[in-house]
Amino acid sequence: MHDLDELRRHLATPLGANHDPDQPPIAGHLLWDTLITAGHTPAVHDHSAGRAITLDLPDGTSIWISEQADITHPPAEHEGWCALHFNDPTDPLGDYVMVYMGDGLTHADDTAACVEAITAWIAAHQAVGAIARQAAYVALPKTIPRETLRMTWVIAYSHPGFNGIRPPTPSTQHAATLIHRSWEKPDPTNPDADPTDLWIYLRRGACTGCPWEGPNRRDHNQAIEDALDHTHPTWRQHPALPTGASGKRAAQLAAHRSAIHPARWFDSGGPLKVTTTIRRDRHEPGRAPGGGYLVKVHQPPKLKPGTAQLSLLDQSSDPEDEDY
Repeated sequence: MHDLDELRRHLATPLGANHDPDQPPIAGHLLWDTLITAGHTPAVHDHSAGRAITLDLPDGTSIWISEQADITHPPAEHEGWCALHFNDPTDPLGDYVMVYMGDGLTHADDTAACVEAITAWIAAHQAVGAIARQAAYVALPKTIPRETLRMTWVIAYSHPGFNGIRPPTPSTQHAATLIHRSWEKPDPTNPDADPTDLWIYLRRGACTGCPWEGPNRRDHNQAIEDALDHTHPTWRQHPALPTGASGKRAAQLAAHRSAIHPARWFDSGGPLKVTTTIRRDRHEPGRAPGGGYLVKVHQPPKLKPGTAQLSLLDQSSDPEDEDY
C-alpha cells in the first residue's frame, strides 16, 4: 500500500467495517482508531511519506508514531510502536523527544499503552503554570522514558507545591515557587550564544496560586526572585538582616524583623532577606517565618587590615547547575 491517498482512505475506514479483501489488515489501523477514540486528530502527511501516523500540536510541533518507519505491517508481526515529538515536523532528523517505545506487548496492548502515553505527555507539554504542570507530571504513566521525564517541566524538589506522587493543591493566595526541566543546550534566549556553554537546566519562577510563569533562567536564585517580584512586589525594598543571633540579641532581631515588614507579610508567604558571606548562596524554600523563601544577600566579610586572602566562606557555592 504505497499510494498515500489509498492509505489515508484505508485508515479512515472504521474498524469492523467491510474492507476490500485485496487489502490486508495493517497495524496502523488500530492505532489510528484508538487515537481518534482518545480525542486526537491523526494524519498521514506527505513529508512522512506514509511511514508514520502524525499528531500535529497547536504550537506547530508534531508527534510521529511508527514501527521502524512503517505503519502498514501486519498486526501479527507487530513488535512495538515508537512515538517521537519533533520540534520541526518537516525535519525528521532534527531535535526530538521520545514519548513512547513499545517492547514485548501484543499489538493491541502496545497500541493502548502508546496512546495512553501520548495523551498524558501532550497534557504535560501543553500545561501552563506550576500547579497544572505538576499535576500533569505526576499523571504521566511509567511507560514514559526516564530521559523524557527529566525534560518535562515540574516543580523543583522541596519547593512550594512539590509532590512527586499526588496532584498538588493550588494555594489560596499568590505564592512563589520554582519550576525546572533538563536542557543541556546553549542559552535559549540568545541566538548568538556560545554553543559550548551549555545550560544544564532551564528554570522559571512560578506561582502556586495562578498560572503565571517567569522567563527562562539559568540561575536558581534569579528565577526565585522573578517569582517574588510577582507575588510580593515590594520585597526588594526590605533590608537584609544578619543571622546567627542568640539570646537577647535574637529577641531584639525578631522584634526588628516584625517592625520592618508589613502586617501579615510572613503569613502571606513573604520572603525574609538575610545576609551571607557566601557569594551566590542559594535561596531556601520554607525557611522564612511563614514558610516563604529565605533570600540570601551577599555581604563580603570584613577583613582585618593586611589580610590579602578572602575567607573560604566567601567562595561561591555556584548553585547554577545543581539539581534541587
